[in-house]
Amino acid sequence: MNRFFKLFPFVLLLLFTQAEAGLYRWVDGNGVVHYADVVPPEASSESHSQLNEQGMVVKTWPPAPTEEEIAARKRRETLLKLRAAMDSRQKELDDYLLANYTDVGQLEAVFSTKLTMLEHNSQNMQERRSSLAERLSALKVQAERLEDAASRKQLEPYISEAENTLETYDYALQENQTERDRLRQHYEKDKARLSVLLSKSPSFQPPDPSTAPAAPRAQLARQ
Repeated sequence: MNRFFKLFPFVLLLLFTQAEAGLYRWVDGNGVVHYADVVPPEASSESHSQLNEQGMVVKTWPPAPTEEEIAARKRRETLLKLRAAMDSRQKELDDYLLANYTDVGQLEAVFSTKLTMLEHNSQNMQERRSSLAERLSALKVQAERLEDAASRKQLEPYISEAENTLETYDYALQENQTERDRLRQHYEKDKARLSVLLSKSPSFQPPDPSTAPAAPRAQLARQ
């Protein structure tokens, strides 16, 4: 009798543990319904439910996601991150515009100043290129008229250097044109956005420009 009383708590614990574990139900790939007190490893990735003593479902585990579902979830997460980054970037640019311009006219004045500077640089480079092209043409004519091969040889480095410099001018002029096109695109986009922002808050009082985000200030300063 004493031995029974000593073992009685352990028997109660065992019964309580089994009651807590309950019964599990799942359906295999062939549509067969299974019941057991433990879900086998090969079925753990399938949808299964835990039942109580009355056979009622107390908890359900969904099936493991397929590779397609995992890929789709990753795509959604990536899109959400990109959208959040774009929204954050747009807010920075909006803050910059409102901090530096109280009307579209101010933005247009800045654009005109930068465009004029780029056009002036382009004109200077074009004039220098034209002058160099004339000198190069004269050097080639001079080389053709020389009968002495050694004398023509002496002119070759000057001709080669002039040709390389012309290519550099051509590249710089192309870059200048690209920069002007980019400036116009930014201006049109910023003009439209600033108009929207000002129409939403016509009484807006711009903050100190020095408090605007550094990244947009640096980007627009290069326009």
